[in-house]
Parts: sequence; C-alpha cells; structure tokens
Amino acid sequence: MRWRRSALVAAATVLVASGPALADTILHLDDTETVMAHPDELVATLRVEATAASAAVAQQTVNNTMAAALARAKQVAGVTAATQGYTAWQTTQPQRWQASQTMTLRSHDGAALLTLVGELQQKGLATGELSWQLSREASRAARDQAMHDALSALRRRAEDAAGLLGLRFEAFQRVSIATPQPAPVLPRAMMAMAAAAPTPPSVQAEDVPVSATAEADAVLVPK
Repeated sequence: MRWRRSALVAAATVLVASGPALADTILHLDDTETVMAHPDELVATLRVEATAASAAVAQQTVNNTMAAALARAKQVAGVTAATQGYTAWQTTQPQRWQASQTMTLRSHDGAALLTLVGELQQKGLATGELSWQLSREASRAARDQAMHDALSALRRRAEDAAGLLGLRFEAFQRVSIATPQPAPVLPRAMMAMAAAAPTPPSVQAEDVPVSATAEADAVLVPK
C-alpha cells in the first residue's frame, strides 16, 4: 500500500509538471494627463510701415524707424529683440511704394515690455501680436510633469486591472508617449492697444493646458 500511494503521488506530480503553462495576459492601456502652466514670457510683434513716391524713400523711412526702435529696445533690461519680414511693394492706385518690416520683442518682465511697447506705438509702430506664452524652459517642464503623471496613471490602471482579473502586473512593453507643444494663448486685452493715449497696453496672462498621452501594453501574469 505504501508503494502504491507513493506511485500515485509521483504520477500526479508528473501530470501537473507536464501540463500547459498559463499564457501571459496583454492589456493595452492609454491615458492622457493635463497640467496647467502659467505663462512666463511676454511676446510682442510690432510692424514699421512707410509709404512714399519712391522705393528708396519708403525703405529709408522704415530703416530709420526700425533702427531707432531696436536701439530703444536694447536699453530695456531683460528684453530681447529680433527683426524679420522685410518687404517692399508698389501700389497702382495711386502709384506709390510701400515698405514694411517686423520686429519681435520678448521678456519675462511683462511690465517693462508693456511700457516699451507703449512707447513704440507712440512712435508709429503697429502692434500685430501681444500675448503671454510659455518659454521653452517652462514648456519643457510642464510637458515633463504631464508625462510623469500620464505614466504614473498608466501604472496604477495596470495594477488595478491586474487585481480585478486575479493576476499580477509584471511590466510594460511597447510604450509610446506623445507630448505636443501647447497651443499659443490668444491675448485677452487687445482693445487696450488701440488707445490713443500714451498708456501702455494691457495683457492678462492665463494658465495654459499642457497634455501628455501615454500608451503601453501591460503584461499581466498569474500570481
């Protein structure tokens, strides 16, 4: 009897060992998380325009005005200036020449930049854009935080799903992360720029949503 019992136990052990292994469960998950970031850089775009009977006069007027504007911008601490978009064209009714050039000003000091923009408006420069934006550093930090939140949420969901299924979360595979650049913020107070008085324009900063999406296949295994 002892021999038969040992044989039966051995047979059962062999049967279990030779049975098919349970396959891993692959669960596809995705999650999008959004953080609100406060804009830290004010950007202003201003344009110089001139009209004259000849191209030389129109362009010289633009050159002089832009040179004076750049010189003034360099006197304001914390303001960076760049020029772009120089064009000249001829109109037919009446036949005149027009010239135009654009400059962009950036600063983390909103009050200083707004005061400068107000001065340049009084000197004839037209404002095309004035808005608070996220600097590269602030945008990168916000996207990193959103990515961290999305991956953390993805792991929590994988662990929760594994518990509900009576399994154990082991690892992720084929992970992808998308962190698009935040959309530009439209200025809220553009009407203030049309004022004729030397009062500088006003722009109210609004928090910017920055999102990140994470996708992954979670590997769930038996406990």
